Amino acid sequence: MNYAELARRMPRELRSRMERETVYAPWLGRGLALEAIWTDKVVMETVYNRMGGLERSILQTVVRRMACEPFDSSGLERAVAGEHSGAEARAGLAGLLRKGILFAFRKTWGEHTYLLPADGFALWQDILFPGWEDKLPGGTGVEAEGSGGSGVKLRDELFSVLVASAQQGLKLTKHGTLHKKQLGKLAEHIRLNPGLLRGAALKYAYGDTYPLPVAVLLDLMMRLGLIVPQEEELVLQREPLQWWLTLPAAQQNRILYGIWRRLVMPGTAPLQHAVRLLEKIQPGGWFPAESVSSLLHAQGILEAAEEAEDLTRQLQEQWIAPLTAFGWMEEGRSPSGPIVYRWTERLEAGEREGEESDGEELEEQGQLMVQPDFDILVPPDVTQAVRWELACLADFVSWDHVSLYKLTRSSVRRALEQGRTADELVSFLAQNAMYGLPENVEHTLQQWARPFGKTRIVQAFLLRCADEETAEAVAKLPELGRYVLERAGSKDFIIAGEELRAFSTSLEKAGFMAALPQASGGGAPAEEGYPKLEALPASALQRGCEIAEQGLIYSRHSVTHFQMESSVPEPADLYPRLGEIPAAWLRDYRSYHGSTRREMIEKAIELQTSLQLRWKDTDLVLVPRKMQDTRGTWSVTGYGTEAGEAGGAGRVREEIRLLEGEWQEMKLILPGINDKF
Repeated sequence: MNYAELARRMPRELRSRMERETVYAPWLGRGLALEAIWTDKVVMETVYNRMGGLERSILQTVVRRMACEPFDSSGLERAVAGEHSGAEARAGLAGLLRKGILFAFRKTWGEHTYLLPADGFALWQDILFPGWEDKLPGGTGVEAEGSGGSGVKLRDELFSVLVASAQQGLKLTKHGTLHKKQLGKLAEHIRLNPGLLRGAALKYAYGDTYPLPVAVLLDLMMRLGLIVPQEEELVLQREPLQWWLTLPAAQQNRILYGIWRRLVMPGTAPLQHAVRLLEKIQPGGWFPAESVSSLLHAQGILEAAEEAEDLTRQLQEQWIAPLTAFGWMEEGRSPSGPIVYRWTERLEAGEREGEESDGEELEEQGQLMVQPDFDILVPPDVTQAVRWELACLADFVSWDHVSLYKLTRSSVRRALEQGRTADELVSFLAQNAMYGLPENVEHTLQQWARPFGKTRIVQAFLLRCADEETAEAVAKLPELGRYVLERAGSKDFIIAGEELRAFSTSLEKAGFMAALPQASGGGAPAEEGYPKLEALPASALQRGCEIAEQGLIYSRHSVTHFQMESSVPEPADLYPRLGEIPAAWLRDYRSYHGSTRREMIEKAIELQTSLQLRWKDTDLVLVPRKMQDTRGTWSVTGYGTEAGEAGGAGRVREEIRLLEGEWQEMKLILPGINDKF
């Protein structure tokens, strides 16, 4: 999830509380919204510099160890053990929640889980680990022989399935799956390599019915709103379809990548760091996956060389392999032997799925090449909106760098039955043909289309002729009596329902072409089967794409199903029964009686907080772990830090053990309450 999505779900009282944070006042006063502040690198660098030491330290741990994987407070406490107390971890977390850098969600059973948004992780990685870009591989003169890529582009695969869906429909069984025969026809249009997708370990509904590539494409269609389930079928949606097909290829790729990224983003923080580093590598330059893992090892994200080797393997199988399947990356081999990769597309790392990049150039639209032999050549720069209408009019033959379609009598009839007219078909080809429409093609197309409409079979099985002359010609057909029940007026005939298709065939042999109704028993008009694209207003084309949260593929994170916490903890909320603690323990730095010392240490252990001690003429911050009686006295064991800036800015010591009388003065420290030493 990203900041924009979280902001849409944010309760009003939570937004109001965050807007009261004084650190945001300068930018809020200029009219910036919180969402804009959170994603502005320059602004957030300033915010970071104004944070307390404890908040900065906890944020660093979250980015380094959790990334954008959901975590709970106990996981955070384990991550900072030896550096911060549990109370410090909770206080730093609360400060980040109040600023909206992290978000809290309440699970069904009442516990909380916390999340750093995906775009927040990318931003904070840049801020906290500057200079990584200078150490990235790629574009450094590495030579390699590419495999030529998968030959498949995900956006093209999606387009093929959309066309097939419009042509054959997506009828569902009573179990909610596509019919087996229909599923087989749909799979014929898909070239994705399932072997390259398996490493992503996707789990999805109807996994025993749908092949993995089919599930991926149906999921994308659902999340883009291109299809929605309605009773017994999945129905194409006209406006989302028009919006999608008119987008530039680069924007389609970014949207698809954003959806895929959100679905399968690796769970571990090292893999997330690796993915983010991959996204910073410029297209065209070859790089080995090992170079990314080595950089993370050198930066301390990975502790051992063995971890780097394991990360390389995971990165290749779980992340890079699917990207090569989608045509976004290419695999190659360098002269020395190692496998290398390169980006073939420029994909943004952010998740603003529907927004255009600043300065994005409009694509130059290619044109069709209509041949006299009725072949139509389609260069790769022809827009999908043009391809969509072409697929209605002509039969697909083959995909390649230049795709091939074929005009046939049956393909023209199909277009006419889908609500197009002969003039519209001729106009479409003429407008989009690079070298014009050959005269013989135009003449033949008009000839094929001329009989259409002179007769048509309506839903009530009434044969209606265009005029009395046509009706008289039909009445003279020798086989008419086998199909017509009676004549209705001067231009109409009522025909037997069970003979519908046979009668249509006889009409066609006699030189007439009557369109069959789309479905018996009522249904959508024929032209609704294959939607005709219409011009959308500029506002619709510029809108962002609201990606649906539900599809076939199960999300790795359940946090989207949890309720966002509407309040954030204030400092006093972190300590149950705070009023029962003597004020002197928090205020006065002095010597206490032995029994009081024990009580203060027991309270510190209970609250997982620290004590400030005067020991050997040094101020020591001790995080006690346990107390034990020893030969008539007692001792305390814990981790100590030289007192410094709030958040434990001093040097971390080894575990120490102090006897009852070894220190002079002491004070109980509650982060957020009295942590200014």
